[in-house]
Amino acid sequence: MKISILKLARNDLKEIRDYLSGFGENPPREFREEFKRFCSQVAEMPNMYSVYELNSNYRKAVIIYDYLVFYKVENDREIKIYRVLHGKRNTIEFFSDG
Repeated sequence: MKISILKLARNDLKEIRDYLSGFGENPPREFREEFKRFCSQVAEMPNMYSVYELNSNYRKAVIIYDYLVFYKVENDREIKIYRVLHGKRNTIEFFSDG
């Protein structure tokens, strides 16, 4: 299944990389590897992660360092990744409009 990373999610990933870079080389590398692993898993089994309880239009996966990946399965052919946010953020503000 095709995976698309939308612009906001790409910006999130850049911010995460920049932030984790302050902790040395390993955290950004580990995050990148875990994100790739997530993408491989979700491409094979798109519904394996739970529906986001605050907005059922999205699914939510928790990956390394408590980051959340929010995505939708579109027409059983494509997965769109909308945001990648730290779990301590108030995520409802990003998805309240459905």
